[in-house]
Amino acid sequence: MRIAIAIAVTACTTSAAAPVTIDPSETSTTGGKADTASHAVPDVRCANLPTAGAAGKFRHFSSRVVSLLGDPRHRGFDLIAPASAATQTIEGWISYTIADKALEDEDVDVFACREGAWAKLGTARTDGEGKFALALSTAQRLPIALRDLYVSVVGDRTGTSFLAYVAPDDAPLIASDVDGTLTSSENAFIEALAFGGSPAAQPGAATAYTAAAARGYQLVYVTARGNQYTDQTRQWLAAKGFPRGPLRLSPSFLTLPGGDTVDYKTKTLEALELPIALGIGNRASDINAYADSGLASDRTYVELPEYQSELAGPVAAGDARGFTSYADLQATTIAALPLN
Repeated sequence: MRIAIAIAVTACTTSAAAPVTIDPSETSTTGGKADTASHAVPDVRCANLPTAGAAGKFRHFSSRVVSLLGDPRHRGFDLIAPASAATQTIEGWISYTIADKALEDEDVDVFACREGAWAKLGTARTDGEGKFALALSTAQRLPIALRDLYVSVVGDRTGTSFLAYVAPDDAPLIASDVDGTLTSSENAFIEALAFGGSPAAQPGAATAYTAAAARGYQLVYVTARGNQYTDQTRQWLAAKGFPRGPLRLSPSFLTLPGGDTVDYKTKTLEALELPIALGIGNRASDINAYADSGLASDRTYVELPEYQSELAGPVAAGDARGFTSYADLQATTIAALPLN
C-alpha cells in the first residue's frame, strides 16, 4: 500500500508543469526590452494590432443586433501570474453601448505578442455575461514577460488590447490606487466624464513610478472604478507617462466608498499571487485594504493633503506613512528600495 501511495505521489509530482522561464528571443531589441535588474522581465510589444482576418458570422441574430446598437465596450482582464502557475487564464468581457450590453454565446479570438509579432493563442466563447476565458496550460503557457494581448470578436472583428504579466514567483509589485492618488483629486475622473477633458496627474507621480519600475518593481494599478472604464484608465496612464502595468478595476458598475471598496480591494490584492513591496493610496479605505491583505504598515503610503482629516489618525497611529510630494516619496522611499 505504501509503495502504491509513493508511486502515486511521484507521478503527481513529476507530471506537474515546470515554471515558465524567459524566452531568450524576447530579450532582444526586436522581441522586447530587458533591464539590468535581477528580476528583469522583458517588455514585449507589438507595433500594430493583429491581423485577425475578415469578420465572420455571429452565432446568433440577436448578437448582430447588439453589435449595431452602439460602440464596443470590450475590455480584457490583465493576466498577472507567477512563473510557477500551472494554468494561465486569459479573460475579459465583450459588450456594446453605454449600457454595457453583453455579447452572449459568441466566439472571440485571443492573440499574444511573441517576439514582437502577433500569435493566436486560441478561440473562446462568451458566457451569458459576455465574459470569455481561455485557459493555457503546460507548453501553451506564456513565458515570463510583460506583453501585449488582444481579443477580437469573430462576428465583427472589433477588439481591444490588454496585458499579460508573468514573472518570477518572488518578483515584487507596487500596488497603487488611481483616483486622488494619481489623478489631481478624488473626483477628477468623474468630473471629466461629466464635463469632458482629461484629469490632471499628481505632480511627479509618473516620474516616481518610472523610477520604481527601473529598480525592478512592477506597477499594478488597483482602482474601485467600474471595469467598463478599463480602456479609458489605461489610456490616461499612458498619456500621463506612467509605466505600463496590469490594471485591476471593480467588476461592479459602482463600488461605494467605505466597506465595499475595502472588501473589493482586499480581495483583489490577495489574489495577485506576487509579493507587494509597497502599497500607495489616498484614503483610509486604502490603508484598511492593504492591512487586511497582509501588507505591513511601514510599507503602506498615503498621499496628502486632500484627505488630511481622514488620514491624520491612522498616520499618527502608525497604520501608514503620509507623504505630500511624489518627489519626496521618490527620494526617501523608492530610491531606498533594494534593486530587484
